[in-house]
Order: sequence, then structure tokens, then C-alpha cells
Amino acid sequence: MNTTFFVLFIGIFVFATVMGGTLGWAARSPKYGILRIHKGRNPIADKLKAPTIFMNYSLPWIMYGGFFYFLGHHTIYAGMPSFTTFLGETLGSLILYDFLYYFMHRAMHTKAGMKLIHGVHHKVRYVTAESGSYLHPAETFAGTALFLGSVVIIGPVSAASFLVANFLFTTINIWVHSNFVLDRPWARLFNFWTRTHDVHHYYCRNNYSSIFPFWDQMFGTHEDGVKVK
Repeated sequence: MNTTFFVLFIGIFVFATVMGGTLGWAARSPKYGILRIHKGRNPIADKLKAPTIFMNYSLPWIMYGGFFYFLGHHTIYAGMPSFTTFLGETLGSLILYDFLYYFMHRAMHTKAGMKLIHGVHHKVRYVTAESGSYLHPAETFAGTALFLGSVVIIGPVSAASFLVANFLFTTINIWVHSNFVLDRPWARLFNFWTRTHDVHHYYCRNNYSSIFPFWDQMFGTHEDGVKVK
């Protein structure tokens, strides 16, 4: 890991912050708000507290810092691998993360999980990118730990694989909470993510995976987002 790696890593967080802020603004905009699946507002979403937002944005920085200091040199190697290795490391990390996240997320929907942790997030029924950060800090910690743990298990991975996997992990998690559907052929995957996660918040009983649909399909918890009006 060198200076370029850390500059790119910080750039991902800056981009994600701008992306989240822009999508949050667009959700409230009369011009772009019409693209939302649900246009109603949630009182919780209007009362996001600065300490909650600060905690959920700063905690991953602390965790990544510890990861780089203690495990970075053992888990991330310099240089660009072959394309197949790069693809395997990137997708492998994300697939393993999403597999583990599916079971963690499903466990959080038990009575105890909702009461102690995950119920905080589900106070926001009509979620937006802005209110998607309304989480119990323990959930932020667990989600970040699952991603970093997946990289350690798949690793060592190249610096390029780590950066791309981290970019996708971060930005997809923001987008799925955006509540936007775009009337463009190229946006089908983005619309799939937002629709299925909107269904999850609406019914609170399905679509537990974050990135890949096959875990819900495999375990019988998939619900088609098109059904929710």
C-alpha cells in the first residue's frame, strides 16, 4: 500500500459522501423527487440527529484504519494481477460478504434483533439515501466488519481489487436506499436494487441480501419489487 492507494481510498469515501448528499437532496427536490418509488416522508427521516450521522460515518474510518494498520500488509498486495485474478478477488470478496450479510440481516429480523439493533433502521419505512444512514452503530460496525472479514478470508487481494470491491460495497449500499427508479434501459440493475430494498422496508420480511439476488432466491425470501406500488 502506497500513497496512491490511500488517496484513491479517501477518494472513494469523498465520492460516496457526495453521492449520498446528492441523492438525499434529489429525494426532497420537486424536480427529481417524482422519480422516487414512495414519495411520502417519514418523521424519523426528517429528524436525523447529527450524533447518529457522525457516528455512522466516523466508525468505518476507525475500523478501516485499524484494518490497514494490523492486517493491511498481510491482506493487500501491491501490483496489478491478471484480469481473471482481479475479477475473482473482487467478486469473491463481494459474494462472500453478501452471503454472510444475508444471514446476519435475517438474524436481525428476529424479535430480539429488531428490538436491540435493527429496529432503529426500520423506523424509516420510506427510506432515502439520506435516511439510510439512520442505523444503530452496532449495525454499522457489523456490516463493515463483514466486508473486511470477507476480504481477509478471500485474500490476499491486490490493492486494485480491494479498492474496486470497496467502491462497489460502499456505493451500492448508498444506492439501494435511494428509493429512485430511472426510466432508462441501462438502469435496470440499479432499479432492481432500489425496488427490492424498498420492498424489504415496506414488508420487513424479505429481500435480506444487499447486492446479489440469488441468496434470497436460494433460501425462499425473494420478493419482486415490482409488486409494491
